[in-house]
Amino acid sequence: MGHSRRLTDQERRQIVRERAKGVSVSAISAALKVSPKTVYNVLSRGRSAASANDSRTRVLTMRVTERDLRGFDAALARRGIAHRSDAMRCLMLAADDLLRPDEGMTDELKGMSAALNRVGNNVNQVARRLNEAKLKGERLPYTPASHAEIRDLAVLVFDMADQIQEMFRARRRDLDLEVTKALAGLARQEAEQVAEHGAE
Repeated sequence: MGHSRRLTDQERRQIVRERAKGVSVSAISAALKVSPKTVYNVLSRGRSAASANDSRTRVLTMRVTERDLRGFDAALARRGIAHRSDAMRCLMLAADDLLRPDEGMTDELKGMSAALNRVGNNVNQVARRLNEAKLKGERLPYTPASHAEIRDLAVLVFDMADQIQEMFRARRRDLDLEVTKALAGLARQEAEQVAEHGAE
């Protein structure tokens, strides 16, 4: 199994596909009857650019600040990933999951928006009654019941604010899981490469 031979283009594409699915290098090398080093060479050289469909021919460029780049590199490093371009490719392939709107959150926010509108209407009615009494020179109709009403409205607003914060925290956790899932295969691949090179 350790002897070297020339891989076909189809086998190179197979290596890329299998690694993208998370198949270990040792399993791929055993299946193709080549050494693990041959598999690593395919993955690290640019021949991995041949995907399941065709060669990668499009090049994307973007400008970022030094701070943006440091933040991105730090986020990759926390996941054990060193290659930006590979990470960007994984995230692009997972874009459908990462960018899909959270329909549950959207529905909840719509409901909260309607409740806030009702709160606003109630507050406006209290304010209007107070303004009318002031303009007429009458005693302000701010009774203990009015005070209780305002207090209940304030409690409702603060409760809704807490719910919105928790929704956003949950959404962030979900996105973090999606990103981790998208980069998991790449992280395993880089960890295996480091282990392989360390053993040499």
